[in-house]
Amino acid sequence: MGGATPREADRRKREPAGHAQVRVRVHELAHALGVGYEQFGRARAEVIVDKVTFVVCRAVGLRVDGESVPYVAGWGEHGALDAVLEFAETIDATARRLEDALIEPTGADGEAAAA
Repeated sequence: MGGATPREADRRKREPAGHAQVRVRVHELAHALGVGYEQFGRARAEVIVDKVTFVVCRAVGLRVDGESVPYVAGWGEHGALDAVLEFAETIDATARRLEDALIEPTGADGEAAAA
């Protein structure tokens, strides 16, 4: 791990290489789908999009909890838990939109459905 700090080395153990890039892109896509600072305020928007990111990444088999949990906890003093509870429907709806775009539906036989 080269000259990585202990904190960076720990983060790398928790989140496999490549997952961080996907996590960041999903996070930004959630913002692009309308979860912005203007509507929710910065702290709440960041909590919402990170919970969306967590749900979507887990749905496609990526482990991002090593980054997501501390990230949201860092917003805790700004009402992170309240944001998750208050905007659960927004989190779910946004996550479903991204999941639908990322996960190809399969038929009853397990084959990908024709587009």
